[in-house]
Amino acid sequence: MPRGIASKLRSADARQTKSDILIANYIERNLAELPFETAKSIAQSVGVSQMTVGRYLRRLGYDGLDELKREMRPSASRTAWQVKGKFERLRDDARGGKLLAALIQQQIDDLGQVYELTVSPEWHKTVAFLVNSEEVFVAAFQNVRGVAQYFASQLSYARPKVQFVDGLNGTYAELLDGSREDRCLFLFDVRRFASKARPLAEQARAAGVKVILVSDDACIWAREVSDVALIMPGAHGPLWDGAATTVALLDLVISNVIVELGDNVNARVDRLTQLQDVFGDFED
Repeated sequence: MPRGIASKLRSADARQTKSDILIANYIERNLAELPFETAKSIAQSVGVSQMTVGRYLRRLGYDGLDELKREMRPSASRTAWQVKGKFERLRDDARGGKLLAALIQQQIDDLGQVYELTVSPEWHKTVAFLVNSEEVFVAAFQNVRGVAQYFASQLSYARPKVQFVDGLNGTYAELLDGSREDRCLFLFDVRRFASKARPLAEQARAAGVKVILVSDDACIWAREVSDVALIMPGAHGPLWDGAATTVALLDLVISNVIVELGDNVNARVDRLTQLQDVFGDFED
């Protein structure tokens, strides 16, 4: 993306309202697909009116989307194969290998953006919280709950006092009761956002719990309710959300935590392996 356009999209003037943030994030994350977009398709993807998209572009200094496309065209890094269409066409593309090739390329591009996260101040702050907090609680909802449980389980091999909280007690008391200081909540939620996610983050911070929020670029309140926010590429393409990018990000977080903990991890893994042998959950 040309630096001029990037500066415009990330400026405070371009992010004054909820609609502004959603449109700016969508354009920034879907640069390769922009030649195939219309103001109407952007509006439908973001959940605003076509008129709102038009007004937003004019505020950035463009007469319309075509002018923005012309400015971006010379610097486009790749031409994405566009898979939008009816399922009959998608089936043909899948059988010919085009659909899966496009999805794999999208995952590669998303992983590139995840790498950019790993060298950011937010990333280093996340790792520090997970290493130094006395207790770590992990929470997520609906279809991303399983990925968060995986993260909690893996993290518990690296350090003690890691717990997935499901909220079935109706209070999240184990996290919010204030019985210990220096707690951390690792909260994971993506579009479509769970109704409990934002209140849980707000209550955690009010209780003195540090909040790490992992979300996507559709979340406009991420930085309002967290101590640190890791924003992943949002869902796009013809099919439902995949977990590949998310799992990669979480695995990289755990790897970085292990490096920071050093030899303490080896001692903990040895002890856990010994306990697994005692209780016989694994084959010899």
